Amino acid sequence: MVPEFGTEGQEALRRLRSRRPPLIIVLGTPALIRTAAAEKSIPLVFASVANPYFTGAAYDPQHPEIHQSNATGLTSPPPLAAALEHGARLLGPCPWGLLYDPLDGEALEIAAQFPGEARRFGLTPLLEQSSDPVGDHRGLAKLLHRGAKVIYLPPAKTAERYAPQLLAWGREGKVLVVNSHPEVPHQGAILYVALDYEKLGQETAALARRVRQGESPARIPITEKSPLKVEVDETLLARLIGYPLTGRIRGE
Repeated sequence: MVPEFGTEGQEALRRLRSRRPPLIIVLGTPALIRTAAAEKSIPLVFASVANPYFTGAAYDPQHPEIHQSNATGLTSPPPLAAALEHGARLLGPCPWGLLYDPLDGEALEIAAQFPGEARRFGLTPLLEQSSDPVGDHRGLAKLLHRGAKVIYLPPAKTAERYAPQLLAWGREGKVLVVNSHPEVPHQGAILYVALDYEKLGQETAALARRVRQGESPARIPITEKSPLKVEVDETLLARLIGYPLTGRIRGE
């Protein structure tokens, strides 16, 4: 495993490449940026990358078959649309809020997509931004004041700052929370829609086997794989909304 950031990651990658392994699996966008720039001959298989088309490993989303010749992999965009779709089906049309850090590229990308995707599912989008814990509290409070009935917890690193407060509000019934962040607790979220990393790992392993068995990375198009894990807290739903699921989330 190559650390993604700092001089430690650079040195770890240098040691790994010096061993000339038959294949390097690269997880995450920062690691792909570093590895694709440094390694042009050892086969690279990447995963857990939302958008590889600015990393140097791939060039044009309209042509996923064209990429760095020794690299191929899986792209997994954040499950924003899926969360909004499942949430609209479960909770009905209402205002949704999003708090994001404008200094976090992943959060900024989600925020840019949020208004259009929300309106596509009949939801009213409300956005606030913050770059520190004090601003987080203020931003969440402003979303409630502006009428947000649901607040979306995005799969962005900076969202971990305010996740405990938001999920506490969810448990208290102060707001409905839809969570797509895979690394924070579920308790307090009425709906959890996130990437299924176990299934994504299986897909990555299958792709790595193809390369190890002799298939050229240059001939394998980059493929979008976004397996989802969808869970509803039915106890919280019944307490806050007052009715059972009745198949709303499962499309029955």
